[in-house]
Order: sequence, then structure tokens, then C-alpha cells
Amino acid sequence: MTVETQYVGPDAVQALVHYAQAQGLDRLTLISDDRTWPALGEAVHSALSGVGADVQLALLEGEEVIADGERVLEIMAPGNQNDRTFLAVGAGTITDLTRFVSHRLARPFISLPTAPSADAFTSANAPMVVNRFKRTLDAQEPMAVFADMNVLCAAPSDMIAAGVGDILGKYTALADWRLGALLWDEEIDQSVMDTMYRVLHNVSGQLDAIGRREAVGIAELMRGLLDSGTAMAHWVNSRPASGSEHHLSHYWEMILLQQGRPAALHGAKVGVGAVLMARSYQNLREISVDEVRARLERTPRAQPDEERIRIRAGYGALAEQVIAEHAEALEMLPVLSVRMRTRLVDHWEDVRAIAEDVPPPEEIAAQLRKVGGPTHPADLGFTALEIDDALRYAHYMRSRLTVRWVERALGLL
Repeated sequence: MTVETQYVGPDAVQALVHYAQAQGLDRLTLISDDRTWPALGEAVHSALSGVGADVQLALLEGEEVIADGERVLEIMAPGNQNDRTFLAVGAGTITDLTRFVSHRLARPFISLPTAPSADAFTSANAPMVVNRFKRTLDAQEPMAVFADMNVLCAAPSDMIAAGVGDILGKYTALADWRLGALLWDEEIDQSVMDTMYRVLHNVSGQLDAIGRREAVGIAELMRGLLDSGTAMAHWVNSRPASGSEHHLSHYWEMILLQQGRPAALHGAKVGVGAVLMARSYQNLREISVDEVRARLERTPRAQPDEERIRIRAGYGALAEQVIAEHAEALEMLPVLSVRMRTRLVDHWEDVRAIAEDVPPPEEIAAQLRKVGGPTHPADLGFTALEIDDALRYAHYMRSRLTVRWVERALGLL
């Protein structure tokens, strides 16, 4: 399914009403939370009810909403939803919950973003917490998106900055994808790549306006987030928009979940992760091919048993889940390691060319500061040990080649 309609403007609620009437959508379930209900949910409920629609409400209460099984049950508990269209009124978490539940019930959903905070709105995947571990599960795209500019411009500043952080994370995500194509024969789609670089260019050119909450900047950010989600849906997975910076974010999120600490915004973690991974790319730019040869000679090749030991050290009680998800890749590791080491020498100048396209970490940090975003994991409350552990172990979160695997091969971790 593709997104039929995308509206970004000042009259999103009325546009939604017209769309629902034209599509014959008169039985709906609106999913919202304590914050997004007064921001937009109440107006949507009133407008649709006012034209005779049967709108069932699933209001997720509480200080923090997590995309987990408990919240899924809250949404499904009322029952009799097999003929309803779902409305996700909220940001990333509400959207992920709605896309997951609606997909499992084989029903469509409509997204109504309340903040330009993440690129999940048009994605087809749902990052869900399963046994305190973040897993990306199959779900679906919305049939339509209606984003109200007045609501978006009034969104909390930290959520706007998180949206920028999610976009700036594409600097390193795209570089990681290109490394995967060069060193591990991953497929790559140049049209998707071009779309993502265009999004980066457009949003980074509006950072001052975004920081001032000007409509032109916020609209560009929202459109960039929607385009990013569409690119992931087109590619069927998150590779075009998620790399080593996202792995850091997921690792830190896992720590917070295990310890029962309040969540940090996804895009905020991605932004600071991008700063750290930009430093990794900066390090690669400074290494010559002769140093690459010398490092490869003295760095032991990755072996499955040794990697399992490292995973157990970094993931504790969740280690076996991680090992299970990486089972095939771990067994292939010796073969892949030899192939990558050979290509690192043969194509080192190509690796450096990819690294040259990643801005210096100081530049990405300066861009985040323009919108008031955090620039270091400590700004989000992470300790020096938690930062170090993420740098050591986060690349095991997904079976994808990233700059961290290159550093691992060169003995730079």
C-alpha cells in the first residue's frame, strides 16, 4: 500500500473530514495520549463526530507511552474494530502502535502528526519493545497523512529538535549504506539515495527558520520526515534512513528500558549518535592505505565465538535474543570478514571518498545547536560508561555493515 494523500497545511482537520467523507470512512478508532488529545485529538474527534462519524476513542494515559504489548492490548481491548479505520493522533510512538495494531487487524490507518519529531509517519515498519528489546516488526504505511501546521509549529521545542536530529542522522546512515554496497555487496537504490540526500540538503538549509519555529522551516522539516519514511517503505526496510547512529540510539533506549528510566526522544539520541559516528568517519579519512594494511595484519579476524562473548558482555540478560537475531550473520562472519578485509585494501580510496561526504562532527553539532538540540549523550543523561558501552556494542543491534564494523576490522574499537 502507498500513501494516497499527504496534506501539510493550516487546515488539516477539515481536510481530514473531507477525505473521510469522500472515502466513506464513518467508523473510526482514534488513538491519542494525554498530550496529543488536547493538542489535536479533541478537535479531530469533535469534527468527525460533528458530521455523523462513529469515532471510538483509545486514550493512552500516563506519563510515558511505550510501544509495547501492554499498550497494544489497551488499544485492542474495546473489541469490535474489524470494520474500523484507525487514526493515529500523535508523534512516533502513537504512530508505531497504530500502524502495528491496524496491520494485525488488517485495517487501514491515517496519520495525524502532532510534532515533526521523527520519520516514522510514512514508514511501513513498527519499532516495538518486545521483552525490553527494541525490534522492528512488519506493519504498514498509512493510507493518508494530515499534518496541521499550527499544531506542528506549536509542538514542544525538544520534539522539533528531535525531528532535525533524525534527519541529520542520514549523513551517517547513507554513508553506512554505501559502505555496505562497497564492502558486502548490498543492493542500493540510487533514486532512494538521491531522495535522502535531497531531504538532508533541504532541511539543513532551513535550520535557522526551524529554530525560530517559522512555518516555512517547520513545513520543510515535516515534508523531509515524510519523504524519509516513504523512502524506507519503498525499500521495504529502514536501511536508507538508519545506520550506526540509530544503533547507538537503540542501545541507549535498551538501557533506559532495563533500568526503568524515562525515555529520551528517539531523534535526540539519533542526533548525538550522528555526531559520534561522524567522528568515526573523520578517523577513516585520516588513515592511509599503508596503515590499513598494517592494522589488518595485527588485528585478529572476527570469529563467531568471540563475537558471542562480546555480545554477552554488552547485552547481559538480552544477549541471547541478540545472538539469535544474528545467528546466520555470525556463522558467515569468517567468510565476510575475509571479503571485507580484502576490499578495504583494494577500495580504501573509495572508503575515504564516502567518509569525505560526512560532515565533521563539529559541523553536525553546530547544526543541532541551531534548533536547540542536544549534541552529546551526556546531555541526555547517559554516563561515561553507558556512552563507552554503546560505542563498543551497539553495532550488534542490527545485522548490517556500518562504519563500526570497518573500525572493528581495523582494530579501532
